[in-house]
Amino acid sequence: MHLRFWCVSSCRFMKSADMSGQDHLSPKKPILPIGSRTSLRQVLWGLVFALTLPAVLIAAIGFYSGYRAEREGMDQRLQETTRALSLSLDREIEKSEMALHVLALSPYIASSDFGAFHQQAREVGLASPSWVALIEPDGKIRLNTRVPYGEPLSDSTRRTALAKVLETRKAQLSDLYIGPATGQTLITLDVPVIIGEKVAYILSAAIGTEVFQRLIADQRIAADWNAAVLDRSGRIVARSRSPERYVGQLASPVVRDAISTSTEGNMQSVTLDNVPVRTYFSKSSAYGWTFVLSVPDTEIFASLQRSLFWLVIMVGCILIGVALAAILSRLVARPVDQLVAAAHALGAGQSVTGATTRVLEFDTIQKAVAEAASDIRKQAQEREVVLAGIAESEARLRLALSAGDLGSWEYTPSKGEFITSVMCRANFGRRPDEPFSYEDLLAAIHPDDRQRQAEAVARAIENRSTLHVEYRAIWPDHSEHWIRISGRVRGGKDGSLSLVGVSQDITARRLADERQGLLLHELNHRVKNTLATVQSVAAMTRRSAQDGDLLAWDAFLGRLQGLSKTHDLLTATQWQGALLEDVLKNELEPYQDAMRQRIRLRGPQINLQPSAVLALGLAIHELATNASKYGSLTVPEGKVNIMWAVTPSLNPPILIVEWVESGGPSVSPPKRQGFGTKLIQRGLAQQLGGEIKLAFEPEGIRCVITFPIKNVMVDGEVEEEDKRRAAS
Repeated sequence: MHLRFWCVSSCRFMKSADMSGQDHLSPKKPILPIGSRTSLRQVLWGLVFALTLPAVLIAAIGFYSGYRAEREGMDQRLQETTRALSLSLDREIEKSEMALHVLALSPYIASSDFGAFHQQAREVGLASPSWVALIEPDGKIRLNTRVPYGEPLSDSTRRTALAKVLETRKAQLSDLYIGPATGQTLITLDVPVIIGEKVAYILSAAIGTEVFQRLIADQRIAADWNAAVLDRSGRIVARSRSPERYVGQLASPVVRDAISTSTEGNMQSVTLDNVPVRTYFSKSSAYGWTFVLSVPDTEIFASLQRSLFWLVIMVGCILIGVALAAILSRLVARPVDQLVAAAHALGAGQSVTGATTRVLEFDTIQKAVAEAASDIRKQAQEREVVLAGIAESEARLRLALSAGDLGSWEYTPSKGEFITSVMCRANFGRRPDEPFSYEDLLAAIHPDDRQRQAEAVARAIENRSTLHVEYRAIWPDHSEHWIRISGRVRGGKDGSLSLVGVSQDITARRLADERQGLLLHELNHRVKNTLATVQSVAAMTRRSAQDGDLLAWDAFLGRLQGLSKTHDLLTATQWQGALLEDVLKNELEPYQDAMRQRIRLRGPQINLQPSAVLALGLAIHELATNASKYGSLTVPEGKVNIMWAVTPSLNPPILIVEWVESGGPSVSPPKRQGFGTKLIQRGLAQQLGGEIKLAFEPEGIRCVITFPIKNVMVDGEVEEEDKRRAAS
């Protein structure tokens, strides 16, 4: 506050001093009209309110932010809870689906021993209450575990649901409906029974809503909260509060609209029993059902009430501070009034006298006022000189900005003057406060570029032409940067010529140009390598066709498609390599089953070089093609296990990849070596220095491939593997 008053008073004193030169014209004329002045007490009270009102505002904002943070944290926790409950709902349905899939594989169905299957279905262990029915595609019910075996059964009325199972050959979960035979609210889960690539029967499980009601009860939802399970149509399947009243009804339109537009979220709504709530929901991605959790607004607004209580407490504390500030302002006002009177006396040309203010700082100001009077005139003259210098500097700056908006400079050869801006010095690696002469600039230029720079400057001055030159500059840290200099010739008041212009660091552009050239070279190299691979595959395929292989053309197209997929995988990683597991999945995914048990991959995460990705991708393509034509992938129960590992204990360390087939037809060694075997053995051995061992065992082909890891893994991982090996 002292500093602020001193500044205001000094400004008034300076104005008074400026007018003192005209005292002989109007010695008693006041500087400002009396009506425009503000009392010190008003200023102090304004200062008090200027400090307290923002404090109150900041406190309110702070408490509101705390409330918002608490509210958002609560929203996040409840949303995560709803998501977890939705996953529990999925698991409950998945257990029933898995049980039906297991029943669908029963040998009693294939042998038409429905009595034994009836007993097996009763013992499968589905959640109670539920029962299982075996239905033929035309709707005839073979058996139902709800009634004893052999009791006459009517045909199924769910023809649309059965037709959808026949069409999709996948499990289907119904919405809530009332069973025509039992009159109960049910959910039906239908699973196809496939025999000989044909849907022979449909295995249907009728599940009572009590199963989902128990699921909600197990979550121990708070008594005043509400949890519900909705089917795809938005109908209530289970509810924590009054289920006997609301199960089977549609959820509120607000909830149904939100569920139809998003898989999860929250909104403000009203429950069916007219309770204002905050509703959180999460929809199952597998079955389309939704778990809904509603929390009463009264519980959510409790946190706001706590924030308001503390806000009131803080406002009270601030008001007490205001009262104390008022008392202090009265103590400060008296000596300030004395100081103001001294300032008015100085402005009127009178001598500054008066008793001490008894405040050290104010006494210092009073002394400064007397000394300032003699300095005001001198300062006014110096100010004119400074303003003239500023105007000249602004003219230079405007001229520099006409050539460019970056670092500006001016060089006067006849005087040896070199003026640079902060950005210009930064272009040459200098600090803002570091001296930078023209000799320093010449020393910073790369020795190979100094002649070109000197010629360009001399030509511009001689011809009075525009200067444009690019050269390399060596920074104090010895790094190299490209600088572009543009300038124009300007004539001074004394007839001397100077160059005025801008500097620009264009290192990034230069590096981009060089990088583009390297990329074009690398692209050319990779295209040549790919064409060489295609040429090799085409030549070997041609020899196979000449030997009588009628499928050689199809095999060639398949190999090209495999090579294309491998290229797509590398393109996704910008040709920085790919994970071994991704290479295997890329080739074997078409042969994988829905349960992901037919092809099993096990091994550590290994990042392969692009060349290794291409070579190994072709090899895996050949093994997979052979397995799908002659090996384990020709039958549904056939399997392929692929394992890989790094052996750091060997010198050099190697990567081992093992391909093992099982469950297929009996294997015998081929009479001659096929193209696929040649491609695997020659391609991997020649490109990667690998060793391939093929064993045609009766239970399935076993292929073991070994490579030195430095030939296949990216450099960073090779170094890390060497470190681990050295540490071990």
